[in-house]
Amino acid sequence: MTQPRLLARRALVASVLALAAAQSPALAFAAEKKSVEAGKVFPYLENYWKLPAGERNHFQVAYYLQRDGKPATGVKAALVLGAVRTPLNVAANGRVSPLPTLAQIKAGAKVEFEVPAQTKFSMSLLIEPLARPAAEMSAPELALAVTQSAKGAKKVAGLMGLAMPTITQAVFKGVASGQAVHADGHVTALPVVKGSPVFEPGKLATARTLKFPKIPAQVLLGSTDD
Repeated sequence: MTQPRLLARRALVASVLALAAAQSPALAFAAEKKSVEAGKVFPYLENYWKLPAGERNHFQVAYYLQRDGKPATGVKAALVLGAVRTPLNVAANGRVSPLPTLAQIKAGAKVEFEVPAQTKFSMSLLIEPLARPAAEMSAPELALAVTQSAKGAKKVAGLMGLAMPTITQAVFKGVASGQAVHADGHVTALPVVKGSPVFEPGKLATARTLKFPKIPAQVLLGSTDD
């Protein structure tokens, strides 16, 4: 079993924060006998589950499986713990669900892939708000997600978190523009960075609603440092 690579500061930050068009360097592993420990497939997930519920009720960690630099679509996988097998879904964009629970990770659950043993995958870890993407989103709710994840992501990353820049914004992928509607009714265009509109609560404190021409494909939480 190839050990997951510990990434350099820049690579870890890009993977965890996944800002705009930043490349997502990954934690690589090779499947041996089609079975890999869940804790290695989903790095840092145990740390996330160990956060008190009140410190992670506005943000989540998401994992995207890749093969040869592309989403690993069509891969069949299952979480195995003793005689219990739980199918894992790999979406078209590579996102894996459901995630193992803390109890399953501690009990030694493994992920089995229906692929040749020598097949290599990579897993990118991204930080997302719990609020689902929508054409209209609550600015205060996203502000809470930014604030909470700014603290929580560093705890999730452990010692590597000391090198991470603080999360300050939400990035909306798959849309070209967005607007912030403020409490007094006036509208502000969201700044666009690397092709994606960005909401930075610290600069738009009176925003109440964020509007987009269509539902964003993905909402990420990140930092201006990337």
